[in-house]
Amino acid sequence: MKKKIYKLLIVLSSAILLIVLTFFTDSFDELGHIFRNAKIYWLAAGLGCMVMYWILDAAVLHRITVTMEKGHRWKDSVRVTMIGQFFHTITPFAGGGEPIQAYVMVKDGVKPGVAASIFVVKSFIHQTIIVVYGIVAYIFYGGIFASRIPEFNYFFISGLALNTAFMVFVILLLYKGHLAKRILMFFTRLISKIKFIKNASKLERRVESEIESFRGGALIIKKDRRLLVGLTVLQALQFTFLFLITYFIHLAVESFRVSPVEVIASQSMVVLLSLIVPTPGGTGGVEGLSYMFYGMFFTKGFIIPVILIYRLLSYYPSVIVGGLFALFAPEKPLEHASGNVAGPVSEERESSRLGSGSRYRLQYVRKQRFIKVRRCQGDRT
Repeated sequence: MKKKIYKLLIVLSSAILLIVLTFFTDSFDELGHIFRNAKIYWLAAGLGCMVMYWILDAAVLHRITVTMEKGHRWKDSVRVTMIGQFFHTITPFAGGGEPIQAYVMVKDGVKPGVAASIFVVKSFIHQTIIVVYGIVAYIFYGGIFASRIPEFNYFFISGLALNTAFMVFVILLLYKGHLAKRILMFFTRLISKIKFIKNASKLERRVESEIESFRGGALIIKKDRRLLVGLTVLQALQFTFLFLITYFIHLAVESFRVSPVEVIASQSMVVLLSLIVPTPGGTGGVEGLSYMFYGMFFTKGFIIPVILIYRLLSYYPSVIVGGLFALFAPEKPLEHASGNVAGPVSEERESSRLGSGSRYRLQYVRKQRFIKVRRCQGDRT
């Protein structure tokens, strides 16, 4: 409960800070000027780009899923996608989406190993596009960004290293599976020895299980190159729509014109670097990064209002629309995320607590409870 409150406070504080900066500084006058003179159809185009981002995300998920799970429905892929969008926006490093999405798919009948493999493939392609986009942007515009943004090169190297680490691990699983496992287990035991975690053996079992899931997804990447190419194109197009939102905001509020390619390059950097910010949805970090890059494309007084507009077109629609999908989903992902889901998941938790031979021990424990209840009822009569 404390973690949920903490995440909510971060999101709310970010929104409040933006509002305060907008309404209690000179930016308030600029915001009024923007709304009086903005070309609404360009803002609508920006919102349309966000919708296309969702649709293409669902298309990538659906294409991977039907490859491994025949008969999976498009509408289920859309629902899982939007639930993921919600949890991506409220969790640190945007890392809470995939586990909840996998949970929803398992509840819908997809095998746990298959669900895990689906998101390994999707995450690998996702990270690859972010890294490639960032490298290409750096090659062509790195000098310009470095001349206008202090310490830009250090930010870029940090973001690139974090994103590349995951890709290297998946590649190791493809060709050196045992080596990848040994490396990960080494770091797991190292963390255990310096007392960062309480239950070391539980973490090691979980890591081994995750490695098997990652390996299943990695083998799919290795075998079906044609599928990989098609998914890469879709994912690249998806990010292009996301990056174009800023360009359409520029068309809506500014009288001068800038290169759409340069705007796309700058936004690819914002996404690459925002992943090093360990707050829900990159909250705070995205605003700070956007402020640095937006100075290249917007009038100085417009920057803070434009950041607010960008969040209104991208971040908050994901929270609202994705939250509605999560709220009304029959799999109850919100309850699962808070640890209150009943039924099969609770049974799994109790089995885990009982240890080895858990299924039979769980049946025995329940039988003893039943006998005890019957005895109590007999005593009362």
